[in-house]
Amino acid sequence: MNTHAPHREDGPTGHLVVLGSGPQAEWEHAIQRLAAVGPLLLIDAGAPTWQRPHVADARTASLLDPHQILDEVRKFAITRPIDGVLTFHPAHARTAALLRQELALPGPSTATSEATTLRHRTAQLLTGAGVDNSGAVHADSYDQALEAAHQVGFPLVCKPASPRTRNAARQVTGIPELAEAFSAATAATWPGTGTVIEPLLDGIEATAYTADSPSGPRVVAISHAIFDPQAEPALLPVEVVVDADDVCASAIEDTASRALAALGHRSGPAQIRMRITSTGPRVISVTPHLTDPLLGMLIEQVTGIDLISQAGHHARGRTFLAEESRLGAAAVRFLQGPHRTPLSPSAEPAHPHITPYATLQQYPDARCVGPLWRSGHLLVSGTDYPQCTARLRSAAAELRSARLSA
Repeated sequence: MNTHAPHREDGPTGHLVVLGSGPQAEWEHAIQRLAAVGPLLLIDAGAPTWQRPHVADARTASLLDPHQILDEVRKFAITRPIDGVLTFHPAHARTAALLRQELALPGPSTATSEATTLRHRTAQLLTGAGVDNSGAVHADSYDQALEAAHQVGFPLVCKPASPRTRNAARQVTGIPELAEAFSAATAATWPGTGTVIEPLLDGIEATAYTADSPSGPRVVAISHAIFDPQAEPALLPVEVVVDADDVCASAIEDTASRALAALGHRSGPAQIRMRITSTGPRVISVTPHLTDPLLGMLIEQVTGIDLISQAGHHARGRTFLAEESRLGAAAVRFLQGPHRTPLSPSAEPAHPHITPYATLQQYPDARCVGPLWRSGHLLVSGTDYPQCTARLRSAAAELRSARLSA
């Protein structure tokens, strides 16, 4: 395979292993950015399709089988150099850590990886460092989950301690729902890691994104998510907004910095999910890598900071400091529902403008996301958070009207 996009002549010659990908509309920007840094070896569950022009080579393997992936990478490394490994999915963190260890690749320390892989371990370390957090309680059995539920109170969230799938968390409002939620969380966790119970926190949902700076990691962007009521009791975002001048920044920056320090994360992009409650920010999770390529695109659009390229450089052991150019806000609304329903007639163009400020990205095939089917998304930009959310909802209404009249 030799059709991949050219990378910089002064860039690295070794390959970056990328674990997994997703729909073209959500992932292509990130893959292009990474390919511009240096050659990519894609490891995915299926053979590449749209990814083919951007990768130097590809291998198929089960993304939940670390040793199968290690075998494929070792075979590749016999004849070509490997510089690093990168993943966007928390479920692949163990595989990435194994590859780094076996092939002596750069990346987060073993202590940081262990601290962020298990949710209750993260909570313990944050509590020990005096960082307010969700107070996740570990449970290996339903009896322990029941005891934890009485400890944290209802409503609560039951989730895998170390998830193998996305969107596996479930809201629980009472004991009758706990057994089903516990069973679902257990099925979605890595064997032997159990589940966690934590309170369903009130407040504003926020995720802080950090990047390298001469003084260490600093918050460069904040996203806010609104969850889809169609997905309940699952917690599945329907809208996400990134505002270059986020009004919550001052409340978040100190908490994010202290959370990273408590977990030993000192360089490279990271994200800290939290709720801004009436008593201040409380950390829910910390991930020493990016988890959503589409959000990386929105962040670059409104801040000028290319976190995707920075992640690619950092995975290779390089430092990459970006210049900022902050301007306005950007947002995405996922088009999803309980049924596998097409968005619009197939004759319509792939990226029509629903309104002058909103663009529709349709997927060739709807894909299952948690309990819903996602068939596309809307992208908008604006001057700030309120304008973006208003434009998203106006565009969604226009789309519904167009579908009804088709």
